[in-house]
Amino acid sequence: MSVGLSVRSLQRRLAEDGLTYSQLREEVRRDAAFRLIEDRGLNLADIASTLGYSDPAHFTRAFTRWTGQLPRAYRRPGARRPG
Repeated sequence: MSVGLSVRSLQRRLAEDGLTYSQLREEVRRDAAFRLIEDRGLNLADIASTLGYSDPAHFTRAFTRWTGQLPRAYRRPGARRPG
């Protein structure tokens, strides 16, 4: 995907907002993960792949870092949702 900016221009604009590309990617993945995990028709491997993780275990680690819970536990009915 192209945003019509050079790499340096994108870095500069993100820096103006106090962000890095890695932080922005993490934020987008986290927000998408919360939407996707609500769809019980998707298994965790599909969600990981959709979000660009090369291995479902990488998604599980990231999700646990974001929520303090494993994705399977988060999906359970009545599971406590973070803040």
